[in-house]
Amino acid sequence: MKQHHTSSEAVSSSSTISSSTVPSSSEQSQPPIATPSPSPSMGDDPSLAASRDGHGQESVTVDRRTDFSAVCKWTVHNFPKIKARALWSKYFEVGGFDCRLLIYPKGDSQALPGYISVYLQIMDPRGSSSSKWDCFASYRLAIVNHADDSKSIHRDSWHRFSSKKKSHGWCDFTPSTTLFDSKSGYLFNNDSVLITADILILNESVNFTRDNNELQSASSMASMVVAGPVSDVLSGKFTWKVHNFSLFKEMIKTQKIMSPVFPAGECNLRISVYQSSVNGVEYLSMCLESKDTEKAVVSDRSCWCLFRMSVLNQKPGLNHMHRDSYGRFAADNKSGDNTSLGWNDYMKMSDFIGSDSGFLVDDTAVFSTSFHVIKEFSSFSKNGGLIGVRGGSGGTRKSDGHLGKFTWRIENFTRLKDLLKKRKITGLCIKSRRFQIGNRDCRLIVYPRGQSQPPCHLSVFLEVTDSRNTSSDWSCFVSHRLSVVNQRMEDKSVTKESQNRYSKAAKDWGWREFVTLTSLFDQDSGFLVQDTVVFSAEVLILKETSTMLDLTDQDSESSNSGSQIDKIGKRSSFTWRVENFMSFKEIMETRKIFSKFFQAGGCELRIGVYESFDTICIYLESDQSVGSDPDKNFWVRYRMAVVNQKNPAKTVWKESSICTKTWNNSVLQFMKVSDMLEADAGFLVRDTVVFVCEILDCCPWFEFSDLE
Repeated sequence: MKQHHTSSEAVSSSSTISSSTVPSSSEQSQPPIATPSPSPSMGDDPSLAASRDGHGQESVTVDRRTDFSAVCKWTVHNFPKIKARALWSKYFEVGGFDCRLLIYPKGDSQALPGYISVYLQIMDPRGSSSSKWDCFASYRLAIVNHADDSKSIHRDSWHRFSSKKKSHGWCDFTPSTTLFDSKSGYLFNNDSVLITADILILNESVNFTRDNNELQSASSMASMVVAGPVSDVLSGKFTWKVHNFSLFKEMIKTQKIMSPVFPAGECNLRISVYQSSVNGVEYLSMCLESKDTEKAVVSDRSCWCLFRMSVLNQKPGLNHMHRDSYGRFAADNKSGDNTSLGWNDYMKMSDFIGSDSGFLVDDTAVFSTSFHVIKEFSSFSKNGGLIGVRGGSGGTRKSDGHLGKFTWRIENFTRLKDLLKKRKITGLCIKSRRFQIGNRDCRLIVYPRGQSQPPCHLSVFLEVTDSRNTSSDWSCFVSHRLSVVNQRMEDKSVTKESQNRYSKAAKDWGWREFVTLTSLFDQDSGFLVQDTVVFSAEVLILKETSTMLDLTDQDSESSNSGSQIDKIGKRSSFTWRVENFMSFKEIMETRKIFSKFFQAGGCELRIGVYESFDTICIYLESDQSVGSDPDKNFWVRYRMAVVNQKNPAKTVWKESSICTKTWNNSVLQFMKVSDMLEADAGFLVRDTVVFVCEILDCCPWFEFSDLE
């Protein structure tokens, strides 16, 4: 892997640059609510139809508080003797929708044994079962205790009901033994049970405008919702009017109200509004969420979105409230991308509900979001063979190997740049889809306007994370070659190469000044063709394992090394197995590979290996990074080995010492590379080379100047 162009070493994008404008995970948190799992749509199950008769055994009363809120009281007589699998209440109307309660005395198919299942079902009386409709409801279901109301069993939730999801509730509402006990207080008047439902229906209206100014009605928008893996809606504006906000004023303190979904790229998004307390101040919180509407479709759908969320002021002459953000949304949270982005502290509640503020007029609030999704196409090849292509369809398969190439095309690039300039957004980064190499998740990060002011350069980084391990000690060594592809003359592509060790603390490496914006947007340069820019990443990950052992005199093989050590307390031995050595041989001719740091006697050390004039050279060096203590100086005596895996007696050992601050590394020349690679030599077995470093002695080192 030779460099196409000489370049400076890659730097971590997070080393000196402050975090981007994307809200942190703590800012994206939702209210702490336990949500019930939705039930199947019970009303369409023909096997249960026989249970619907027997209305003489029940009575329903409805207490209407407003057109959009009501309390239903459903009395079921002779409850312990009911043999039917399910019972429905009569329909009652709330907010123009038909509602009814559904109870399974012995539990439905999802319930734990011995539990009662209770659901709320909402239907649209205005259309057939095939028509598109939805409504948002907040509700509380309860089984009343007549002896002691404080013992009544109640559960709260919220849900957006639709033609596809008409039922919602709890399969494990309560154990049936609790109800059937005559002394418990739930049975009254000849074994009757009282079930109540307190229901609030959101009175709302929406409109959706695509960027070609084509206004979509709610019904036509529903037909555009992404059921497959792609949508052609790349930018637009979605407006959501809530006409009875005060009805939900208490509810949003613990739950959230959510808009209908709208299409954006490969995802379906929705606005979510709730209330949060931040540093003792009450805030209106608002975020944009991705909602996977179909469980059967490709699960790795995602889109990168720049968005503005607004609360519109309804009084003439007063200002709207806007906040901008961006990020990659995923259809679900399996990929590690965001399913929600926004602000806990969007605006103070006092400013939002103030009578003169203009945001809440005639109990109506208007929320909107304008969005821009990048049009992208990506492909991934493993060891030169195409693995998966993304952009319109299909899914990216995982790579088992440690070498791969990722190509990422971003279209409408000039428009994106102009939008960032118009919105005065600086430091914005676009992150590609993830691709997997060597069980690590990788992706490209591009800063279209760079990381410096004024904008002069495009910045490009590679991010590597460990999806399997959330602890802080994961580490991997990566050789990466990043390119901005010249689409007219590929040999004139700007390519930079580096080798770095990635970890949780340093997960992205690259170049802040990758290519000048002047040359990138020059129409004759070949980098911008049909307003499309192409990026690529060739990634090679070191396959390695390392172990640390504490040794005693008896464990050590120092007697074979030709030098006896008189005073040895505890020794330590670090073993580093490189299991794809030949993949890095060409890199080691001009660069080095190095292990992760290990601790010995109070200092952080690592092994480095490179090739010089056909000789394998190994050294020990201490941690010289910014975080290490510059005043700590240690003298370390050690011996290094290249292990003979076929005949351990032929293992080659060499001894040396370093002073961690003043003379940091001491290079040991071991053997000819050609000798080491011989098939029968025993040093390279199944592409694996094993290096061992034994720390013989480690103590603080004092210069005379330090003592003075």
